[in-house]
Amino acid sequence: MASIKKYRPSSAGLGVIRIALILASIAVILLSKRYLSAYPIIMYTVIGIFCAAAFAIGMILLPIIFAKSTYSISDEEIQKVSGMFFISRQFMKTSCIQYITTVTTPLSKLTGLNFIIVNALGGRMILLFLSMNDALEISASLNRTIRSNREQDS
Repeated sequence: MASIKKYRPSSAGLGVIRIALILASIAVILLSKRYLSAYPIIMYTVIGIFCAAAFAIGMILLPIIFAKSTYSISDEEIQKVSGMFFISRQFMKTSCIQYITTVTTPLSKLTGLNFIIVNALGGRMILLFLSMNDALEISASLNRTIRSNREQDS
């Protein structure tokens, strides 16, 4: 029986998204004050709606989604569990994997913006917001599995 290793999205990714939401809120406030100052009711409504939505997304929705997301990797399969109200479970047999793509961004050790795209026979699974160490470990593990499956087929 193969060991199953579990991974979770990096909390650094959540922090980067929150910073982006704060910057977007500041931009909306400045643009609203500049272009909608002649219409104060519309200006304050736009600012209020956008700031409330950014707060709800950054402080309520995303932390729940990050907390409920897990990735389980074994020699036989990959399992992705994600969602908030409706939990989605994706399974993929490692024997079906054709290739993987590892996406890292500048300063990805600090930001947690590392992604792995697993392409299989007619399907795709994306592992989001991994730490740099987790992304490299998963990539190495999946590459070993792909190589061993190809050697068995030959």
